[in-house]
Amino acid sequence: MNTQNNRVQFEDIIKYRRQDLQREMELKPLNILKDEIESYRLSKNTNPDSNTQTDVKDLKQSLDQGNDVAVICEFKPASPSMGDISNSNLENALEIFEKSGASAVSILTENRHFKGSLDNLRSAYNLTKLPIIRKDFLINEYQIYQAKIEGASSVLLMNNIYPDLEKGISICRELDMNPLVECKNKEEIFHSLKVGADIIGINNRNFDDFNVNLKTTAKLAKYVPSDVILVSESGIKGPKDANYLSSFGVDALLIGTSIMGVKGYDGMLNAATNIISSVKGSRIVRNED
Repeated sequence: MNTQNNRVQFEDIIKYRRQDLQREMELKPLNILKDEIESYRLSKNTNPDSNTQTDVKDLKQSLDQGNDVAVICEFKPASPSMGDISNSNLENALEIFEKSGASAVSILTENRHFKGSLDNLRSAYNLTKLPIIRKDFLINEYQIYQAKIEGASSVLLMNNIYPDLEKGISICRELDMNPLVECKNKEEIFHSLKVGADIIGINNRNFDDFNVNLKTTAKLAKYVPSDVILVSESGIKGPKDANYLSSFGVDALLIGTSIMGVKGYDGMLNAATNIISSVKGSRIVRNED
């Protein structure tokens, strides 16, 4: 792809995301979302055995798999760089993720370019016991509250996109969520750590040209302290790539296309199982800089 075209495309994603978000906020203002969350909390306090969308699973705890590298499987119907990836339904995909041994799931909620939705997030809460990450371009606190009300355990906060990262992390913690904070260079890692991130994601995809380079994780892993969960994202095509990244001390891998892009239930299950089983016992302590 032409670099300039890719840059325009990424800018368009953010532009349309802002437009869509504005409509969502007009339909249901933030104060109503907050009231709904408070109502659920009061209901939970009154009836501790009730199950509500505000009951979430701890992502950090789930990704700490001892000697194993954890795997986050992503429900990814499409992407801007690849177009349509899979027509698998959500229920089958989540069943595959659980059977193969995934530690968490990522649910895309951006509709125009990834064919995601908040409906998928809501459904995933009712279909899986695994922690759920809302994967989207978050640009406003409203989207964090949205994620909470739909049952997410975490949200993706991109260091260079979310406007006030420290406040965003603080809101997540107030809502009993633990955000995955995505970084693309050491300066963003240092800033994310400074404002309290304890799950750092390194995206191997360059959004200027959409190319993937696994050496991005190899280069940046040493800047993430060993007591912080490190997730490598994008471009992991199979066990060979998973093991390569494991050698740099990652705690978890986020994988979408290499599982979702395989045809058929059995094909997806085999792909997921092969990757996840290949990194069992391969977790090592990172060499810190």
